[in-house]
Amino acid sequence: MSKLVDEMKRIITEAELYMDLIVPEDEIRVCFELVDTGEAVTVVLKEEPEVIEGSIDPDARLFTTRPVFDSILSGEADIFSLAARAKMTDVRPVNFEIFTEEKAALIWEVGKAMLTYLFTPGRVKVKRLAPELAGEAHGVHPIPLVYWDGMRSSWIYLKRGEVLNVEGEKDPWPQLFVILKGRGRAIIGGEEFDVEPNRVVYVPVNSVHQLRAVSDIELIWLAWMA
Repeated sequence: MSKLVDEMKRIITEAELYMDLIVPEDEIRVCFELVDTGEAVTVVLKEEPEVIEGSIDPDARLFTTRPVFDSILSGEADIFSLAARAKMTDVRPVNFEIFTEEKAALIWEVGKAMLTYLFTPGRVKVKRLAPELAGEAHGVHPIPLVYWDGMRSSWIYLKRGEVLNVEGEKDPWPQLFVILKGRGRAIIGGEEFDVEPNRVVYVPVNSVHQLRAVSDIELIWLAWMA
């Protein structure tokens, strides 16, 4: 039995409190592969999850390298941050692909649940929020917290001078920013104003929403009906 099989079985055991949120009604097979060492396992998500050595008829594939995976297991890196991206074409330290297109919607939900619960170390899941653990997306540095059933949330870090949503995208769902630390200048729906800690900025649907950091900023981003 390979090291990766043992590691994945331990990960599933540690996630026992959360398995009802991970396992779908229909069976899904996810191949987890370390591309530099050639190690691969297939996680069969069903009522009694199973780990099989190798890539066996997967519906989807999640892949990275052994050093990145070791850093995730030790808590030195956050897998959701390493997978998060602004566009699907972006290449990140953790990548994924879907093989069974008719299950694509279900696979997306299962994948988000796996990134949220399965690969966070420990029986009770606790995330540390720090710039060195954050990813890269939309011009800033997020750590995704919950992407679930139409809800999205992240802790986001902006260095001084960086702009959140530098692309100026508009989204067809409501959202908000909870400013925890730092000061900046927001542009929401054509209006520009200053923001500071202990402020909540609501974003209307289909509105340009940007935040420029005057000093380093930490905030919580929430979106719903997404």
